[in-house]
Amino acid sequence: MELIAMAVILAVIIMGQYLLYDKFGFKNVTYNISISVPETYENDEIEIIEEIENAKRLPLVWMRSEISCSPYLTFKGQRTVKNEQDVQRGLIAGVFMLRGYKKCRRVWKVRCERRGIMTIENSTLTISDLFGLTKKARMFKVSGSVRVLPAPADMDMGELSGDLFIGNMQVRRFVMPDPFMISGSREYTGREPMNRIHWSQTARTGRLMAYKNEFTTERRIMIVLNMQRSEAYCRALPDNALELQIKAAAFVLDQCQRMSAECALTINASETLMLPAGSGSSHTVNALRQLAELENVCGERISDLLTELDFNDITDVIIITPFVSEMIGTFLAGLISKGKCCKVLTAGLNEGTEYIPQSVELLMIPRGNIS
Repeated sequence: MELIAMAVILAVIIMGQYLLYDKFGFKNVTYNISISVPETYENDEIEIIEEIENAKRLPLVWMRSEISCSPYLTFKGQRTVKNEQDVQRGLIAGVFMLRGYKKCRRVWKVRCERRGIMTIENSTLTISDLFGLTKKARMFKVSGSVRVLPAPADMDMGELSGDLFIGNMQVRRFVMPDPFMISGSREYTGREPMNRIHWSQTARTGRLMAYKNEFTTERRIMIVLNMQRSEAYCRALPDNALELQIKAAAFVLDQCQRMSAECALTINASETLMLPAGSGSSHTVNALRQLAELENVCGERISDLLTELDFNDITDVIIITPFVSEMIGTFLAGLISKGKCCKVLTAGLNEGTEYIPQSVELLMIPRGNIS
């Protein structure tokens, strides 16, 4: 009889706790996810903060959370799954318990593997009773995102001309002569101040001589990122090729900022992007944001884009492209004849090497960990 009574009591306890967790498991449970920073750089580590609160007396003895996020947010011990659209999604699961009227805060270290807008779309929370007889799940919609800016390509500054980003360049005529650009001496006219008299030349020639100054202008660089795959078709690039070209553009932007040179950015994307010339960290970050959100869609032929651009105030042109057509080669030769410095950056030319003018330097973008 005692065994039967104990069995009945145990069955009542098991059934009671089953009904209790089945009915009140998710009552007064709140869940939230936040990201430590709104913006970061590629390959940097950020924190995803998970907060669960159990605002009732009943303890939650077994809880499991599964976070679904962008595939390039890498958790420690992460596995990937495929959603209905056959897109790789990041999925991280954690099991824990939470006593009554307690709050749990967990911090996940996450590495941002690639540029773009990385999102956390939802999280599934599962609650079970003591014996695992009932498991109730609820999906919590969350709206966390982080903008991941592209990292510069691992290129050597020595690969670029030493005077590309540094100093001024000489021009035929400008508004005022550059007082720091001395090219020789000339006869004194009586209009020059005393500090402009070239005393050594005066002593050598026996008559008053003044410094001769050249007319210069600051370097202004145009970056043209070509998203057209080949000359024949206005199709988008393979994803890996696009990522390499974006890294190369980020490298040039970074070098321009370091040397305080003005730069402009133009991309033949779905909607042609034309970022005017500027300098400073705010201008660079704005350009990197445009690159971070760039979709792999070619909206215009590169030949049409080049004819639309105004290169009058530009001193240096850098074209990042997977091919060089005869038109591009002729266009570059025309720019060089006007005194422009031109370079071509590529992850590998699939056509048109013979069209590159001899005075145009061809630089390869290192692949790094992108295959």
